[in-house]
Amino acid sequence: MGVLYHLRHPLLALDLIHEHAARDLLVFQSMLRGVPDGVPLADDYPFAETQIFDEPGYPKLHFVERRYAGDATNWWIPNRACVTAMLRSAGFSIESQPEEEVFICRYREVPASSQAAYPPRRKYDRD
Repeated sequence: MGVLYHLRHPLLALDLIHEHAARDLLVFQSMLRGVPDGVPLADDYPFAETQIFDEPGYPKLHFVERRYAGDATNWWIPNRACVTAMLRSAGFSIESQPEEEVFICRYREVPASSQAAYPPRRKYDRD
């Protein structure tokens, strides 16, 4: 069962899972909404670029202020492009997707230039 959409800070949660809990394999599941395919993205865009954000396949995490499906703990609803981007950003490589909303991921080292703003503190050594 998915948990990401019940968290107020989902990317922080993925960062912390990467840093403190995942050793090699992560099985990730989340409710998804929106188009199934993402759009090709550039590595960078000029500040004046705004049109890319209107593309249906651009990574999106929709905020739910009150309720979704009668549940007040549904805070976020991602599209597939958002989930894959968040997993990669947190330091996971997506190995497979056996079902529409399930992602099998592997831990990968994150370059220092791509790490979150808070300092990492590993609780165990990697073998």
